[in-house]
Amino acid sequence: MVRLIWIRHGETEANRAKRYIGHLDEPLNGSGIEQAGRLARSLAHLDVEIMYVSDLRRCRETARFCAKHWPNAPMEITPDLRECSFGRWEGWTYREIAEREPELLQKWLGDPFRHAPPQGESLRDLDRRLTAWLEEAEQKTVGKTAAVFSHGGPIRWFLAKHVFRDWDQFWRLEIPHAGAWVAVKEERWEIERIFAGNGAEES
Repeated sequence: MVRLIWIRHGETEANRAKRYIGHLDEPLNGSGIEQAGRLARSLAHLDVEIMYVSDLRRCRETARFCAKHWPNAPMEITPDLRECSFGRWEGWTYREIAEREPELLQKWLGDPFRHAPPQGESLRDLDRRLTAWLEEAEQKTVGKTAAVFSHGGPIRWFLAKHVFRDWDQFWRLEIPHAGAWVAVKEERWEIERIFAGNGAEES
């Protein structure tokens, strides 16, 4: 059995402005700090034995709040858990992309597996990166509970591919800031519990 708690980082100012962040190294804003604190208190009772953390600042800052409750859990920081790279579009809003590069935007929206933002990653690239990470993490986490601090894209990837087994779910899923999804695998991945972005547990 493997248990992974997938956690999205708290809010940043770029998130609030609805900008594509990707690999930009944004810190949490005031709301993001409050969200991370609430989530940490909600998850404190869980027996986490290892933390896997995206190397981007917003995830590292979120993880530090939870680490206070799991002092014996080592923290493994890795770029493998980064958000999908949006390349040249990072820092832009959807409206700015649509105005500046409408043809490239339509290609990406039409088939994000084959097409990527300029100098960015396609969903196929993201899938390769995260698949390699998950295979290794599962081997290291057998019989344990791990917290995975990542981003909206990687969490959508995990839920769509491994839980719902339906790529169409990728864009439909709501992934709130500082939300958490407790996933358990025996024969296949299933969601055991969900913590909403306000720190409360959902039924």
